[in-house]
Amino acid sequence: MDIFRDYFNREELLRVLAQAPYQPGMLGELGIFETVGLTSTTLAIEIEAKDTGKVLTAIARGAPRTTTNLDKRSVATFTTQTFGDQGAVMADEVLNMRGAGVTAPREVIEDRRARLVAKLRRHADRTHEKLRMNCLLSPASSEFGGAASGVVIAVQSDSTKLRQEIFNKISLPIEAALDGVTFSSVGVLCSDGYWADLIEAKSVKETYLNYQAAAELRGAVTDRFVFGGVTWMRYRGTSDIKIPDNEARAMPLGVSETFFQAFAPNDTLESVGAGALGQPYYLGSKPLVDSQGTKGWEVSVQTHPRMICGRPGCIIPIGKS
Repeated sequence: MDIFRDYFNREELLRVLAQAPYQPGMLGELGIFETVGLTSTTLAIEIEAKDTGKVLTAIARGAPRTTTNLDKRSVATFTTQTFGDQGAVMADEVLNMRGAGVTAPREVIEDRRARLVAKLRRHADRTHEKLRMNCLLSPASSEFGGAASGVVIAVQSDSTKLRQEIFNKISLPIEAALDGVTFSSVGVLCSDGYWADLIEAKSVKETYLNYQAAAELRGAVTDRFVFGGVTWMRYRGTSDIKIPDNEARAMPLGVSETFFQAFAPNDTLESVGAGALGQPYYLGSKPLVDSQGTKGWEVSVQTHPRMICGRPGCIIPIGKS
């Protein structure tokens, strides 16, 4: 039998068209979540009292000095969650089938097993991004305080007024919330609706087009630009992972302890023990065997994360007028 005639032509055989859906992942790519490997299922974070500082007053020469003591720390604990998925590649499933570029039954099974592992890994990645987005949209906690109040930026106003609004409603509040902690810049993640209005605003459009032209010269395509001392970025989401329509979120960049993503060890013997730190993923693959022999392979993924915002007062919800 001519497999090229009956099943594929030679060009189709060399292509693998993976119909994988778009995978949101910008929050993970930005590196704003500090990864913490745990040795248990609990994340413990020390909280220091705010140091307001004081101005010393003059005293008589030789007189006793005032006394300053270190503030006591408190500890907040958070329990990790568990998410898992699994699938199987069975012998009967691959009968009369073949993978692109392979012919042996063993290769077909290994190819399908690898594809299933990759699919389960994508499910875990998507779950992590969903948890990060939940943390960004609802950063408040009893341990670290409430979220900042929402603001409205009139993106259609003239350039001078818009820059003033950005400074007064975004930059200054973030500086105040950080209270002296240095940061590299301010980033704003925009929903599609907010982004569309922003880049079409008369006072912003020229700056945006200049950034896009420079990116094209470098051979890069980017949905981000700087205006008013703030880096504006489009967050490309999906129906279940997105910034609410016509809204944006501002946050400081280059600051430690703004967000945490902690991972607990897996619930298997080889994943626990002294010094064993939790990993973002635990992928498993084992043969399914009965009295007649191996029937297929079971593939699984588990993850045990917890996402926390350590500086909720720095995350500013933005709407538009």
